[in-house]
Amino acid sequence: AGGFCSGPSVWPKVCKMAAGPVYCQCRQPYDAGRFMIECDVCKDWFHGSCVKVEEHQAVDIDLYHCPNCAMLHGASLMKRRNNWHRHDYTETADGVKLMQAGTPVFIRELRARHFPSASEIIIKMHGVQLTLKYLEKHGFEFPIMVSKIDGLGIALPPSTFSVRDVQEYVGGEKVIDVIDVARQADCKMKLQEFVECYTALHRTKVL
Repeated sequence: AGGFCSGPSVWPKVCKMAAGPVYCQCRQPYDAGRFMIECDVCKDWFHGSCVKVEEHQAVDIDLYHCPNCAMLHGASLMKRRNNWHRHDYTETADGVKLMQAGTPVFIRELRARHFPSASEIIIKMHGVQLTLKYLEKHGFEFPIMVSKIDGLGIALPPSTFSVRDVQEYVGGEKVIDVIDVARQADCKMKLQEFVECYTALHRTKVL
């Protein structure tokens, strides 16, 4: 393809190449605003949207096979999981590296712990009570729940407002920056694709 990859080493498939030649099934030139992935067999580059591969999914692929090559060589090969306590699950489980927050092991141990009830910790106030003078005197040591925003000088959308409303106002084709929470790595995707991931009943990742 005459190109090269840049960015975090965990995403070796992200294409950054000079414009000129055409690529992908759509036979279009390189577009810096679109994510692309390289086939490890034919070495051609494909737009993720054309081959149904999201940028945040590329991190889990070890060897990518494009639709044509998959017919001869089988489906793409995913990275092997070696541990359940690290976000980079390809790391060797040597018992030395500490458990990271958000991993399956961390979540299992967190659920096994007992925590005080929120009602024992949260301070409930009205907006008119939450003043600079109050914060200067009492600090911000505990979470504060404001039941009425009167006096704060702010306006909030109705409680029914959701990400689907954002999509309706902004447009689903808008490309947004998204963070893979577990890996703390950023990627780009269309708003409508993010909404689908966000509202899915079974999410494989927190974006």
